[in-house]
Amino acid sequence: MPVHEFGIIEDIYNSKIGIEYEPVKYDCISVDDEIIDSIYERLLIVKTYFHSLDRPEFGLAYSGITIIPPESLSLFYDVVISLNLYENSLELYELAQKIKEAYEGRKYMIHYGI
Repeated sequence: MPVHEFGIIEDIYNSKIGIEYEPVKYDCISVDDEIIDSIYERLLIVKTYFHSLDRPEFGLAYSGITIIPPESLSLFYDVVISLNLYENSLELYELAQKIKEAYEGRKYMIHYGI
């Protein structure tokens, strides 16, 4: 099954984010593609960056790298916990906890699409 990976960038300004796939470096958790697909359109209002801080966008780069800034995390969190699936999904619970951890630390998140 295809998955999306979400992690926390400890120091955005000293991290080299590029085309490298480094889920261990960012302590990523996996979320099934079907779950992300179900919230993809809701996330189009979340301010993000595609591949670098030089490319502002909205939503997730479905098959690329997304950087989610701290100011977008509360909206991202709200979308995740508002899903009907949330109550019964360990993946969504873990994603919500990862978002909360990043938000509390004022950190950026990274998303690796499928």
